[in-house]
Amino acid sequence: MATESDLTPIPHDARKYHNYPDSHYVLPTDEQEVERLRLQHNVVKNAFEGRLIFPPLKSQSSYFVLDSGVGPAAWLLDVASELSVSAILHGVDLESRLFPHSRPTNVSFSVGSIVSLPEEWKNKFDLVNQRLLLTALTRSQWPQTLGQIHRVLSPGGWVQLGEVGTWHAGPVSERHRRMLHALFDSRELLLDVSMEIPELLRKAKFDNIKVEVRNLPLAGETGADARNNWIGAFRAVKTPIMRLGGLGFVQTEEEFDHFLDELEREWDSTPDAEIEFHIFYAQKPTDTSDSL
Repeated sequence: MATESDLTPIPHDARKYHNYPDSHYVLPTDEQEVERLRLQHNVVKNAFEGRLIFPPLKSQSSYFVLDSGVGPAAWLLDVASELSVSAILHGVDLESRLFPHSRPTNVSFSVGSIVSLPEEWKNKFDLVNQRLLLTALTRSQWPQTLGQIHRVLSPGGWVQLGEVGTWHAGPVSERHRRMLHALFDSRELLLDVSMEIPELLRKAKFDNIKVEVRNLPLAGETGADARNNWIGAFRAVKTPIMRLGGLGFVQTEEEFDHFLDELEREWDSTPDAEIEFHIFYAQKPTDTSDSL
């Protein structure tokens, strides 16, 4: 583990990040990241046989849907094409630069923190989707966020969470994972939050908690899209690591780039290299008296 004396920032070619107050988010907000997030959506969608909505929503003519941490809205726009045009879909995120330039008339966006959703949204939504916010939410913010989601869901409504689990390939992957743990620990983020989500959902008073897991291959041509997505994400946290002096794992930008090149080669050449992805979904009780 790096000490305070090791934390001299390392010069590097930095990407664009948002500056929302008190944000712990470790990924950039530039066009390159928008393209990676679109690829990520397709990787996850294909891994789960094209399914976008997992909980059994009650049959009705229209739905109110919220995408929490919407980013470039790949999931939300995809869902909009599947639901009736009478559905109302909204996305909220800290960074408006990520929002798409065009959208259907029943899709809208707002800038805000998912840790503190508007009071007037209480009991409003039939479904709240949230995906891959392990890079944004601290240990204390996870219960707050799930409490907010519980509050804005209508009784009987559902939350749907997508989070990465563990991954394995070889010794380079193990060392890289230790570096990520050091970065996440420095920001009080939970790299292994997928292990804690069921209990977090229970504590937030959700019922009918379910999980579906897929193991995505990372090697060769079959694993190319998943590999490109997550290696892209790992390269994208260069700036936070460089600002912390390399965390005792790298000393220069060139070392960081070489480390990620080695990681990519290990994934590509290891036949059983895989990464887990989890979809959790849970229901707000129909007889709740929500006082959050």
